[in-house]
Amino acid sequence: MKEKIKKILEKKSFHYFLIVFFSSLICIPLLSKTINLYQDDGVQHICRLMGTMQSIEANPVFPVIMSNFCNGFGYSWNLFYSIATAYVPLLFKLFGASYVGCIKLFIYAITILSGFTMYEFTKRVTKKPNMALLAAIFYILLPYRLTDMYMRIAIAELASFIFLPMVFHGIYAIFEDSQKDEQEKKPMSLILIVGTVGLFLTHTVITLYTAIFAFLYLILQCRKINRKVILRLGISLLIVLLLTAFFWVPLLEHKMGTEYEVFQEGRMSRVDVLAYYKLSFSQLLFTQNGGRIFEIGLLLIIGSIFAVRAIYKEKLNQTEQNHTIFFLILGIVCTFLTLRIFPFEKLPDLLCMIQFTFRFLEFIGFFLSFTAAIGFTYLFRKFAIADVLIYGIIAVLLLVPLNRLLDYEEHGWTEDMLWPAFPVTEQTGRVHAGCASFEYLPTKAFENRTYLVEREDRTYCLKGSAKIEEEKNGTNLKMELQPETEELTLELPYIYYLGYEVKIKGEEDAEEEWEKVLVQESENGFLSINLSNLNQEETYLLEVSYPGTAGMKISYGVSVISFVALVGYWLFTKKKVLKEKQTKI
Repeated sequence: MKEKIKKILEKKSFHYFLIVFFSSLICIPLLSKTINLYQDDGVQHICRLMGTMQSIEANPVFPVIMSNFCNGFGYSWNLFYSIATAYVPLLFKLFGASYVGCIKLFIYAITILSGFTMYEFTKRVTKKPNMALLAAIFYILLPYRLTDMYMRIAIAELASFIFLPMVFHGIYAIFEDSQKDEQEKKPMSLILIVGTVGLFLTHTVITLYTAIFAFLYLILQCRKINRKVILRLGISLLIVLLLTAFFWVPLLEHKMGTEYEVFQEGRMSRVDVLAYYKLSFSQLLFTQNGGRIFEIGLLLIIGSIFAVRAIYKEKLNQTEQNHTIFFLILGIVCTFLTLRIFPFEKLPDLLCMIQFTFRFLEFIGFFLSFTAAIGFTYLFRKFAIADVLIYGIIAVLLLVPLNRLLDYEEHGWTEDMLWPAFPVTEQTGRVHAGCASFEYLPTKAFENRTYLVEREDRTYCLKGSAKIEEEKNGTNLKMELQPETEELTLELPYIYYLGYEVKIKGEEDAEEEWEKVLVQESENGFLSINLSNLNQEETYLLEVSYPGTAGMKISYGVSVISFVALVGYWLFTKKKVLKEKQTKI
């Protein structure tokens, strides 16, 4: 009987069950109807989900323009920011969830999946399942998660927790497999590909810093670098670029095509905000009433101290020792980077894009969850599942007092209040529900928001005159145009984003082909067209739609083909491995 129980406790499925169990504990506040997920970034994500759903219904091919936003002139988050957190949570709408429900279920799924990826990474490195389980539980129960989950509602940053261990897992797998004969059969690392793609599509800034730490991780393994490793890394990263082309190609198009506020110098790296939110050392140890939770966690600190002891007194294998020292150093460095004493604001603008130094707590949590698991494991000659449960329960109990800081008060927010989208008015401040701080507007529109507030939702004649009858439906507009002058400059009721198409033809000749009109940006940041040689005796038909740019169409095709090819390769490999196993049997 004892042997059967022991086998059950050692099974991977039981370890996964425990990860789900501890994930459920930290997600208990999500069950409360009064937990305020509308605060801070929460209201933005709820509005964004609403706008994304509306854009999918209107244009399922290129659902990037939220046509109801910005007083009906259209606004786009999804050309510039975290694609995954716009679309993946909406999958829960298939089960009838509300938008707030989608975010709750998404947070729960993130917590579980991040535990799985941390477990698999640690187990791959240490070959010790119980140690891996402890690292996963520490990673799940990070105090800083409470801030991201319930205070900032930072679901993009939360989602990156899943993929951070996968990136390091993928790199380690490449080096480990390079020592095996079957390396020739593995031209790429699927773990690295999925991890990097996921990270890039959830949080660009976290991706930037992960790339820096991953480069240092490569240096750690430099003695193992050979031609096969370089080739496999190169192929993996090339596939990442192909898979994510649908996001970065339109992003580059917009950066090069016109001026958008998000790309302006200092816009995403405001040093005043960066300096203001730097932490004191005490904030990393305990949280005062009314404050956000930026604690590293008592168990991570104590466990990491024991990890130092293990390095000097225990017989760690070379891999464990290298990783423990490396992660411990990076954990200490990241801790130092969060503090007020470090002049972070003097770093290059690219690095200052992290916006808040407390974001390094995600990296601290990842690095020190590993080292703490090493430290506690080597305290005992026999580290059993019971020890894992004890540390897990202690970690949960340490979080319980922090529950008092969460907002359970009735807040009065409902989804009906957010849809149709909030109008932009003269009273709108720097931040607007659904448009954040308007950073995804063209710079001309951003600098002239008074015009956006006062403008009517119709076509304006900026030059010349005409009689206009029009019908607007989202990003589609149909117009009957009777010119009164030979030349016209029209400003259409759409904020300028690349991908809009305008066509014109004479009304009388039904067989006449549509002629495309060059779309430009007006001085107000709206779509503008110039028409010339117009017959004042004729009525013209004009149509506006959003078919996307040629670059968008090509990049979408590249990403789809790459995805299908990758899935095909994975299925072929699995089938081949299964066939080889059956042959051996």
